[in-house]
Amino acid sequence: MARVLTAIVFLPLLFGALWLAPPIYFVGLAAVAVWLGLLEYYAMTTRVGARSGRVPGLLAATAILAACYFGRPEWIVGALAALVICELVVELAANPNLPSTLAAAATTVFGVLYVGLLGGYIVALRVVPDAGTRLPAKLLTLFFMIVFAGDTGAYYAGRTLGRHKLAPRISPGKTVEGAVGGLAGNVAAALIARYWFFPELRVGHAVPLALAMGVLGILGDLCESMLKRGAQVKDAGSLIPGHGGLLDRLDSMLFNAPVLYYYYALFLR
Repeated sequence: MARVLTAIVFLPLLFGALWLAPPIYFVGLAAVAVWLGLLEYYAMTTRVGARSGRVPGLLAATAILAACYFGRPEWIVGALAALVICELVVELAANPNLPSTLAAAATTVFGVLYVGLLGGYIVALRVVPDAGTRLPAKLLTLFFMIVFAGDTGAYYAGRTLGRHKLAPRISPGKTVEGAVGGLAGNVAAALIARYWFFPELRVGHAVPLALAMGVLGILGDLCESMLKRGAQVKDAGSLIPGHGGLLDRLDSMLFNAPVLYYYYALFLR
């Protein structure tokens, strides 16, 4: 029930920001999600004794999101270079425990790469050239439909048919049957989107695109579960009722956003 109520509140806000509002509103929502997801990641790392530089990490992630919004990819390189230098100088000046410096610096930078850089592709999709076709809204609606349909298909197929464990060492609850159900949901969503509102998406592309995103969504979910298991936590946070934290919702999106962006760059630009 908590999942359903969360969807009832969140989905109209999300799709309203996509279709009815200027890009900055959706970008603002995406930025908040990235910031909270990054903070949840840094909170997990403290459980394994890896101290992180939250402020430099958040500033670098913000710079990356700004670079994606303004279409300035060179800013991304600059932000990452500044982050590496800043983090190492901070460790040099303020960390007397030399054995912890490597883990602290690596934790800070990886968090920005994982959550900030991959999340930046979601912002980049919102600001692709429109030319009156509503292409950004179509791309992101397709994106969320594929991701959400895959999650839903996996959840219900796993609950009703699940017998064979997919990755018991990492996520004991996930099953092969659930993964197949999720992939079926991915494909169904892509085909529905193509015939409903996205005629630019070729039928011959819809199925392989959905399958690629589905497989990467499964891998993204498992990788985040691996991080949580390493930190000995069930969820990355508790912000979203029925779902856990922001990072628990972003896991498959972070792996999929680059795929859809480069599909656009290759076939729809």
